[in-house]
Amino acid sequence: MNRSLLDSLRDRRGAALPVALFGLVAVSLLVTTALLTSSTEFAISSAHRGAASSLYNADAALEQYVADRLTAVIPTGQDRFLPSDTTGAVTTAVGPDGKTYSFTVARLVNGSIQYVTTAAGNRVRRSQLYSLTAMPPSGRGRAVGAFVGVTREAARVQTNINAGAVSGGNLSVSGNATISDGRSGTNYCGLSNNTAPFSVQVTSGATISRGGSSTFEGATNVAGFTKEQMADTLLGPGVTLRQLADMATIQFGRRWNKPEFNGGRIDSDPDQPAGYDWGCPQVLLGTSLTCPTGSSTRNVVVAIDATGLNGNEVSLTGRYGQGMIIVLNGSLKIQGNFTYKGIILVEKDMFIRGGSAGQESKIEGSVVSFGASSTVEDNINGTATIKYNRCAINDAEEALNGSALQTAAQNAGGTYAWYELIR
Repeated sequence: MNRSLLDSLRDRRGAALPVALFGLVAVSLLVTTALLTSSTEFAISSAHRGAASSLYNADAALEQYVADRLTAVIPTGQDRFLPSDTTGAVTTAVGPDGKTYSFTVARLVNGSIQYVTTAAGNRVRRSQLYSLTAMPPSGRGRAVGAFVGVTREAARVQTNINAGAVSGGNLSVSGNATISDGRSGTNYCGLSNNTAPFSVQVTSGATISRGGSSTFEGATNVAGFTKEQMADTLLGPGVTLRQLADMATIQFGRRWNKPEFNGGRIDSDPDQPAGYDWGCPQVLLGTSLTCPTGSSTRNVVVAIDATGLNGNEVSLTGRYGQGMIIVLNGSLKIQGNFTYKGIILVEKDMFIRGGSAGQESKIEGSVVSFGASSTVEDNINGTATIKYNRCAINDAEEALNGSALQTAAQNAGGTYAWYELIR
């Protein structure tokens, strides 16, 4: 090979331009890639900062809302996390970012009544669980939720009623009336002993008279306590009839600025006003009537202020109910086939008159009148039956304690879980 050819092959000066162009292209690609990567990372970082900020703001708003509601002064009977006791109520609060967050609140669990003994004595307690969700403004951002537990606690009410009928004064029984210590009552709760020590009990110095074909099943008793000591003895030390009435689920009359009791039809008919739905004692009605769905488990505490009624007297005629009836500032008259399961407490006098056959008045549990005199009587052809029933009394006490819990303050029980909602 000649020298001129070898020299031309060794001369690469013409490759510099392509190499430079290739390098420029490579650097451009690297720079473009870096710019794209940086831009993407910036966008991701910005989105993360926005999401984190939204999350923390919603979280802070929810925590502040919980703290505020747990320390707020709440009207009697109102839930801390609901403007009213209505599942699904919505309220708002301002978060740390100055924006308004909407809170959806739902009560998930309303626990059963628990009976506990504390340093404060015998108490009743109920645990409740709520779901709270803080929604971001305009639906943009992240929502935060929590499960929050609270408890209600109140003094336990336990009666000490020892007879089918108890009177603060003289008691007269006539006609075909029967008053029993419970020996022939309906034992539906499995108690080994469903009877009371007495069929009839009156306070110290009072008298018991019986006429016609009336019957006492069990012993009668003139107690050692006086009329003035009656409430402490039967309801508990320091417990008054007015205190129990103020716990009632349903209230009538001036004491509570509620409509007066109008003597309307008392039953569980769904067409009736809620205030006159007092449950249905299926266990006492047998096959004569089938209770509406759910009403046989409904025990209601009803308080009636008799002030201003005709003769300050509450009149009940026919139909049925179960739980507890409390009459203040007056007397109670029961006529016709009124069937009741539970406790009836009357501040003054009580008059019970059965009707003719098929129109009997029937009460299982106990009737108590605190007045100067009380007459449990029947008309000449009628039948009135009052039987002590510990099962019915237990149900009535549980209804009363449930009512007391409903009006008790809610206390913080703990936050069980936090959760995030991606929007």
